[in-house]
Amino acid sequence: MNNQELCILLDSILALLETDNTEKAKEVIKNGIKRIDKGMTSSSEEER
Repeated sequence: MNNQELCILLDSILALLETDNTEKAKEVIKNGIKRIDKGMTSSSEEER
């Protein structure tokens, strides 16, 4: 995940929290964590 994608993700979470849509914000956060974890795993495998 690059900086631009991270900023978009954070903007989305902020907008959801501002509209009291906390359940959707939680989903977005969980999906973001999965993407970051997947990216870190892919990067470490490529370095080997």
